[in-house]
Formats: sequence, C-alpha cells, structure tokens
Amino acid sequence: MRTRLRAPSLTMVALAAVAAAGVAERVFVYRSSLGVPDSDEAVVGLMARHVLDGHFSIFYWGSGYGGTIESILTAPIFAIFGSSWLALRMVPIILSGVAAVATWRIGRRLYGEPGASAAGAMLWLWPPFLVAHLVQQQSGFYASGLVLCAALILLALRAAELPSRGRVALFGFVTGVALWNDIQLVAIIVPLVAWLCWRRRAVLAQAWLAVPLVLIGAAPWIVWNIRHDFGSFNTHIEASSSYSHRLRVFVSPLLPMLLGLRNPLSQQAIFPSALTDLIYLALIGLAVYGAYRSYRRDISILYVVAFAFPFVYALSKATLLTEEPRYLLQLSPVLVLLLGHAVSAQRRARGVAVLVMAALLALSSVSLAKMSSWRDANPREPAVAPRDIGPVLRLLDRAGIDRVFAQYWVAYRIDFETDERIIAADSRLEDVHFVDGRPVPSANPHIRWAPYQREVDAAPRAGFVFIDWAKDANRAKRLAVQKQLGEHGYTRHTYRDLVVYIPG
Repeated sequence: MRTRLRAPSLTMVALAAVAAAGVAERVFVYRSSLGVPDSDEAVVGLMARHVLDGHFSIFYWGSGYGGTIESILTAPIFAIFGSSWLALRMVPIILSGVAAVATWRIGRRLYGEPGASAAGAMLWLWPPFLVAHLVQQQSGFYASGLVLCAALILLALRAAELPSRGRVALFGFVTGVALWNDIQLVAIIVPLVAWLCWRRRAVLAQAWLAVPLVLIGAAPWIVWNIRHDFGSFNTHIEASSSYSHRLRVFVSPLLPMLLGLRNPLSQQAIFPSALTDLIYLALIGLAVYGAYRSYRRDISILYVVAFAFPFVYALSKATLLTEEPRYLLQLSPVLVLLLGHAVSAQRRARGVAVLVMAALLALSSVSLAKMSSWRDANPREPAVAPRDIGPVLRLLDRAGIDRVFAQYWVAYRIDFETDERIIAADSRLEDVHFVDGRPVPSANPHIRWAPYQREVDAAPRAGFVFIDWAKDANRAKRLAVQKQLGEHGYTRHTYRDLVVYIPG
C-alpha cells in the first residue's frame, strides 16, 4: 500500500526560509571583518574553561556587573568538543534562537497568528546590530539578557492573567536572576512591574512571596556587592554627561542605529537623510497611535515598556556611549512584538508579514554589508589584533617564552588560543622601569584577571606584545617603551599590526 507524502505547508516553507536566512547572516558576520575575535569574548571562553576546573565567577572578570550564565552554558560544550571560537560562539547564537521562540510565544498570547510568527522571525533576522553583536560572545551576558527580557514579558503576562502564588513567585525569581545576569534589564523590569501592578492589582497581595524570591534570584549580585564595598556602583567612567543629553542620544543616533536606519559604526544613514527621518518619524507616530488604541488591553505592556525604557535607561552614566547601540539591545524583543502587532491588525496579515520580513531582511543585509565595509576600511578602529595570531604564538614557542605582557585586545586571545600554555598579562605598556635589568611595566588598575598578572610578574623571562595602532593617543609612550626594550637587548619582531619583543 502506497503512502501519500504530505507536502510541506506554506508556513513551514516560510519559516525554513527565515531560519536559513538568519543562519546565512551569521555565517557572513562570522567570516567577515565583523567576526574577528577579540579579548572581550576570549575572557568568556577562559571563564568557561575555568568552570570546568571548578572555578565559578559571579561576574565577568574584572567588572562588577554581567552574570556568568553563558560561560556556565559554554563549559559543557568545551568539555565535549574542546575549546574553540566556534564552540564559544554557539551559545549566543543558540540563545538568539531561544529568544526568538519566546518572542513568538508572547505574540501568540497577545495577538495570535500570523503576527506572532512574524515577530519571532523578525528577531532572528533583525535588528542588524543584534545579529552582528550576538555572533561573537560579547561579555557573556547580552544573549542571555535577550532571553531573560522575553521571559520576563511572558511571565508578567501570565501573572496578569492569573495572579496565583506560583506565577507571581516565578516572575519574582526570574526578575532577581535577570538583575544579577544583566543589570541593563532594569530598564525593562521597572516598567514591567509598574504595568503589572496597574493592570492586575491582585499581584500586590503576593508581594510577600515575590520580593524574597527576587532577593534569592539576585543573591549572587547582593553577596558579591556586600563583600566588595558595592563595587557594582563604581562605573569607572571618567567622562560626564547630563540626563537630558543621554536621552537625546537615545533618540538619535542610537535608536536609529538599532532599527537599522543608521550604520552603528560610521553613524551614516542607510537611506538618504530625508527618507531616514521620514521613516523614523512615521514609526514613532505609529507607536504613539498604537499606544492610544491599546490603553486597556494586554498589548499595552509593550507600549509601556517601549516608552518608559529610555527614561530608566538614561539614568546610568554608562549610556553616554554613542558609537553603537549595545545598551539598547534588550529592547529588541519589544520592537519586533510591536511590529508583529501592526502586522496582525492588517486585513491580509500573512501577505503583509511576508513583505515586512523581506524588508527587514533586506535592511539587515544592507546594514551588515555596510558595517563590514566600514570595518574593512578602518581595520584599526578599535585596535583589535589580526584574525590569525598563529605566527606570533609560534614565534613565542620557538623562543621558549611562555609569559608575556600584552595590550588588552591581544592579551586574552593569547591566553585562550594557547589553552593558557602561554600566559599573557593585560598591560597598557605605556611605561616601564627596570629592576636589575628586568623590565617591569606600570601596573594596570583595571586588569581583568589578577592571577595572570602575578604569574607574568614572577617569570624570569617575559616577552612583550604591542598592537601598533597609528591613531592610538598613547602610541608615543608605547614607542618609548619599545625603544627602552631594544636598548636592553630585546629583539624586535613584527607581524601585521603586532610588534613582539623577545628577551635576549
């Protein structure tokens, strides 16, 4: 008896195409200049490797914020497949997919299909900066923060639907975990709690249970701060800016960068300026209109978060960053859900969803290509090391050097790529003095992992690795250090932008 094979539905074909397009975007980023490894992600890999050795960190090394969920998730991947850049980057890529699925679940609860599927698909394809940023393992908490953002919205909706002890307690616990893992989520949590208390006042009766669970979830953050004089509140930011200035920077250029209307690296508009401004104003106008129409419905949760976000976000001085919208990334699920809501309101919603996803895919593709082109033309901004540092590692091995002082953007890459066979200490290399003929660089006050520093300081023979960056404001100081090393018998070797000094 013959069995008839069922043809795949149009929806399944569309979702497969979206999945493939998102994978293609990430392969492009991985292989382009945007995917050159740096020390920020190398630190996450080193933390994961230390987890396998039984050493758990509360925060990203050298900082008082940024939880370690992603390094813990990476550890078993390293245990199975070994440590590599690909293995390290699998976690943020997979978490991006998990966030897209959670976003789809929120959309189904708020407005159903096809808007829900469109919202989840949009998050897999767009915003372009999110796609680029979460291919690399940047600081180890952005991708998990994205998942937590979607989870918090979903749990708030569940608690508003039925404010039972279990649902309110789970929302409280996840809120605490989110505060530990990604303190940026405060800008999401504050409006969510306000909306929940306004929408369903019965949850206030469960506060006695929710608040302790928030504290339990945030326990790593609380305990660490008690032991370290509340170091999470020390931002080490020397520049100052006013609250109003940070709000203005959010409106422009950062939000247009996140939307893909401006290149996050060059700040140049993707479209002609007049058209960019028109699109931007139209989106803001539609958001205001949608908020007015949704005042008494559950969909209002998205508008409350979207409009409150900048006012909470701008309270932190860290948000004065204008080069890229990294501190806006956790707003992305809200943005795609708003777009999904707009799609669901159309008469021919499926056709509109396809058009919107195609437009966002095109926008992401163009934006990613422009970011890559700009990085190709400006390879030393920032001053990262070359993609392949193998020749430098082989040089150090031949010279018998297993301890080096190096600038930040190459130091932890050396540690990670050699499985800590060669230990590199993060040093600014702007000054050096000699003790009994042995060079001792000036101390770095913001070193990530102090044990590396102690090991290199104690080594009888240590090399030096510089990044030769012409636009570096402190290049003259580093050139003076290199001159001193040469005068004391160190031999100079170069590989692309890297300058290596080997002791005689």
